[in-house]
Amino acid sequence: MLKLLIADDEKVIRETISDLIDWKKSGIELIGTAKDGIEAYNIILDKYPDIVLTDIRMPGLSGLNLIQKIYDINKDTQFIILSGYNEFEYAKTAMQYGVRHYLLKPCSEEQIIESIEEVKEEYAKKLATNHIVEEHYLLQDQFNTGLIVNIINSYLAHEINELPDIEDEYFANYHKYLDRNNSRYDIFYLYYVEEHNFERANSLLFNFWKSHYPGIVLNILYVHNTMLFFFPSFTDSYELIEQFCNSLSFRRQNTNPVWEHCLSLDLKSALRKISMQIRRYEKIYYSNGRTVTTISNYNNIIKDIQDLTKNLFTADTVSAKSTLNLLKKNIESLNNLNFLKQIAPSIVMIAASKVSSFGVVDAAEFLLKLKNESNIYKCKKIISNKIDTLYASYNSFPSNGYISNKIKSYVKEHLSNSELSLKWIAEHELYMNVDYISKKFVKETGQKFSHYLTDVRIK
Repeated sequence: MLKLLIADDEKVIRETISDLIDWKKSGIELIGTAKDGIEAYNIILDKYPDIVLTDIRMPGLSGLNLIQKIYDINKDTQFIILSGYNEFEYAKTAMQYGVRHYLLKPCSEEQIIESIEEVKEEYAKKLATNHIVEEHYLLQDQFNTGLIVNIINSYLAHEINELPDIEDEYFANYHKYLDRNNSRYDIFYLYYVEEHNFERANSLLFNFWKSHYPGIVLNILYVHNTMLFFFPSFTDSYELIEQFCNSLSFRRQNTNPVWEHCLSLDLKSALRKISMQIRRYEKIYYSNGRTVTTISNYNNIIKDIQDLTKNLFTADTVSAKSTLNLLKKNIESLNNLNFLKQIAPSIVMIAASKVSSFGVVDAAEFLLKLKNESNIYKCKKIISNKIDTLYASYNSFPSNGYISNKIKSYVKEHLSNSELSLKWIAEHELYMNVDYISKKFVKETGQKFSHYLTDVRIK
């Protein structure tokens, strides 16, 4: 239920509006009335209404000034203006601050309710959009985590002299996801962070980062008493980050952390440098700020599973079938839940580069589902079933098709169109029924159109 505040310096008007309308019936909670702009401002700061119905001219603080002040604090607050005929210029100014609704005095109950309903509809759309955006970022975070964990697994699983070949193969497949802009990366080391304080340090760093650098991807690693974080370079001076590092101190720890800044490197060099430094530790923690993944340094097992997964996707079906059974037996033999979750990214990331019907969205959704599973037997079943599905997809779905190729070509040419949809393509480009086109696309690619579109946009 949305919250409403009514502000008007005329007592008769504000009391009439508040008493005349059955607000609960309209799905609105009336939280109060205000006799002027100053009182309205204080109520908004205390109770954060979703909608403010305000006169544009009031003593102390006008409706226009109220809108300007609240816009700087919370742009989500929706205003409905009550305005006289000679005050329309004020209303036009208010519209510069996102106000889209105004009522001319005197106004009827129906006009007020109609404006309220329009605002409610806009709120519903905004909430839906915010949910989609949040879900997109969550999936992208999960996919990025999977990529980083997979490459760390690869570094740990191979001898030092094998690393150049591993890097070349890995970056050939995933460079477009990891580092589309060929960025330089900065690394900060925090020494003397004891393990019982890592969770706290991770939380502090993430909240700091979210507040100051919300658009910059953050990667965090922790090994024995050392925490490091790396990110794409975005400035020549990192005074705020240095101040944050200097401010860190923890209870039950006598020594405050000491920080060191490593000058920018390309991503491949940064990951190699980091992996070489952490490869001697048995337990490693990786975090994107939100969630922490434990990486167990079981070199031989990781290498075996990665090699088996690569050999699963081959034209030699007899060999692939044997590999499938062996890979599933390896999964079944593991009895550490965290390690199962650690090797899962290796499987799905290799599959994403081999199976055309399995894209980045599918990989991210799978890893997200697995992350939330706490039962080791269910975890094994989920991974084993996914291996079966990927194997079947690789051997069943054709890599191309007439309808899907036309759709893909159209998408690539019109990717900048935010309104792009399969329905529009079906009706205006292919002149065919959208349900038929949707089924045909899945049949030819093994992938839903929505997943394909998101995958292309991420790339």
